[in-house]
Amino acid sequence: MKGWKGWIGLGAVVLGVGCSATKDQATAPTPSAVSSVPSGQTTPPTPTTVSSVPSGQTTPPTPTTVSSVPSGWITYTEPAWGYSISMPAGWHPVTAGQIDPQQFKSFSPGNVTDAQTLAGMDPDGIELKVTVSQLNSGCPGDQPPVGWSASTLPAVAVDIDGYRSVVWGTNEQPVATLWNIQAGATNGKYCYSFVGLTRNHDAQLKWTPLVEQMLSTFRFGTPVAPPF
Repeated sequence: MKGWKGWIGLGAVVLGVGCSATKDQATAPTPSAVSSVPSGQTTPPTPTTVSSVPSGQTTPPTPTTVSSVPSGWITYTEPAWGYSISMPAGWHPVTAGQIDPQQFKSFSPGNVTDAQTLAGMDPDGIELKVTVSQLNSGCPGDQPPVGWSASTLPAVAVDIDGYRSVVWGTNEQPVATLWNIQAGATNGKYCYSFVGLTRNHDAQLKWTPLVEQMLSTFRFGTPVAPPF
């Protein structure tokens, strides 16, 4: 498969300031023996640390922590590839019908009885498929741009363990209509494809925010015993 177009077929089958001394300053100044302590005060005042905090705000703002795992979620770690992804507690791996368990892993919150045909999946359900492949397979390739008009859902940027990806949607009709939520990432050695499979457009739009949140928890990890 080549670039982002190749993923469509996969659906059918995540801050120093330095200072220096001036030229004329050869040695550090000797501290003065005289302490300017106000009358009646026995010890010098503690120097005040100046902070650029807006008026009315008691502490500087803390940078937002991205991709923290929500409370109550579970984390699945793939034993051979070493990657991990977190999901709500009701989600679980789908192994029945998987064509190649070493390369493909599927997850769903529903009663999917066949990972390939999606048998048992509710009309408004979802199955998320994670695929690992060789980097030279064309994945992740050229991704569609943010806001891509041909996407069936809002195409937005998502950080997948440091890789800036784009979540986008497609609609295809192999045997049954599939509305896919797609993204891709690479760690420089292997390629990782993510496809959320849904039965209709409403389900696709419903599950997209959660899939984006799940992708933000994905970690490449260290392969333990990769099959290729």
